[in-house]
Amino acid sequence: MWNKLILLVILGLFLGGCNQSPAVAVLDIGRLAEESGLKKITSDILTKTRDELQAQLLVQQEELKAQVEAQQAKLSDPPTQQEMQQLAQLSAVAGRQLQAAQQKANLTLHDLGQDLAQQFRTQVQPHARRVAVLRGMNVVLLDDRKTVLVALPEIDITDAVIAEISNVTIELKTADEGVAEVKETAPPDTK
Repeated sequence: MWNKLILLVILGLFLGGCNQSPAVAVLDIGRLAEESGLKKITSDILTKTRDELQAQLLVQQEELKAQVEAQQAKLSDPPTQQEMQQLAQLSAVAGRQLQAAQQKANLTLHDLGQDLAQQFRTQVQPHARRVAVLRGMNVVLLDDRKTVLVALPEIDITDAVIAEISNVTIELKTADEGVAEVKETAPPDTK
């Protein structure tokens, strides 16, 4: 975050040195995602993926549990100290394997969310650039409600970008699902 702000200051100083003051625009990416339908589609994709990962984890958990129970069934009566140690080791290994699988699932879900957000930004960028250029702006900041403290309405281009993409299909691609459309392309005028 600080790197972006430092880059913005350097850009501003550079442009200021060129006798041109930087004109900054702000784009509320959260509102854009909400009004474009991306937020719901992303949520649906992430929920479906989370459910699939959870189902896989449950299968893995049952398999590991069955392995431990099978080993437990092989114990002599009464079990020897060595058999108890082996069972404890098997249980510990199974627990670590399950924990590693859970961490991998969490990472997969996080990475998918980041990838979907980046795809959206990439597809919105040319539209935001066009709006900014038409308004004489040369820097567009994303207002993600974490970075921009105050943005005057005059520099907020969110409504204009929403209008710009209103007739555009934005597609989010996932490895398993293929393509999820965020917005349908407007039908052609029939005269």
